[in-house]
Amino acid sequence: MPEPVSYPAGALCWADLRTADPVSAERFYAAVLGWSYVRTGPAYGHYGYATWQRHMVAGIARSDTGERDGAEGRSGAGEGDGGGAEASWIVSFATQSADALADRVAAAGGEVRHGPEDFGVLGRTVAAVDPEGAHVGFWQARAHLGAGLFGEPSALCWAELAVRDTGRADRFYETVLGVRVTAHDAAGEEHYAAFRLPDEDTEGTGDAEGVGGPSGTSARRDPGGAFGAPGEAVAGRTVLAAGPPGAEPFWMPYFGARDAQRTVDVARQEGAAVLYEGVNGQGRDVAVLRDPQGAVFAVLELPGPQGGPGAA
Repeated sequence: MPEPVSYPAGALCWADLRTADPVSAERFYAAVLGWSYVRTGPAYGHYGYATWQRHMVAGIARSDTGERDGAEGRSGAGEGDGGGAEASWIVSFATQSADALADRVAAAGGEVRHGPEDFGVLGRTVAAVDPEGAHVGFWQARAHLGAGLFGEPSALCWAELAVRDTGRADRFYETVLGVRVTAHDAAGEEHYAAFRLPDEDTEGTGDAEGVGGPSGTSARRDPGGAFGAPGEAVAGRTVLAAGPPGAEPFWMPYFGARDAQRTVDVARQEGAAVLYEGVNGQGRDVAVLRDPQGAVFAVLELPGPQGGPGAA
């Protein structure tokens, strides 16, 4: 699959992990997803970039245990969403203007928790909370475009929002990102919807431009290899399942795997809890995992000849 050279406004572009113990987290994800790491210095908060096949695919940043307010994802991601957990994943969406996007977040009923702020020469970031309480990031790329691989084993391939009031959440992201909300049969789940970039002849209310991709949950390029095609599904939205009192809406990243069962087995051996195993509407294996520090993520089996350690 071609490597992305840019992400259109409104597209999912990055995920990073905030954790009180980055060293342990790095060991876990190295075993499960085969990641290596590049670490920055104090000027960038010792932010760590997870790499796969020499591409930056995700981030890992240190946070205080249970940190909620003012936490900053140091590459164009947002703030922690752990609800008291020691670790949490945050996903970020591309924007053409972090400043204009921050204004739309406030106007649509969300809360800007951090930014807009430059992250060196790499880009400009905003950390926000949507009206349902889910934490989300936004990234205006400069030197760092976002994930260097997408829809590949060990790389980000999808993200999913779980909320109680789907109508309120849908209106927020339509306004802020310019996406449109449609049913998404590929998920194989009732009440599941997709956030899609506009069709070529549709002008969104946010800053998304008319680019997108196939309707599958992980495809991001058309058969000719171009990044994005009209109407692309960039993320999913589902109903927050009944859980413990105080359970909060959240975004969850999906990472690709050639053999999801093998990935799950390795994750179990490394101390993860398996929250769900099943198949999506396309017959692909999918699993939701909680890592040893409490961060929740999913793996989705991708078609193809080979993958990497853990994700193979």
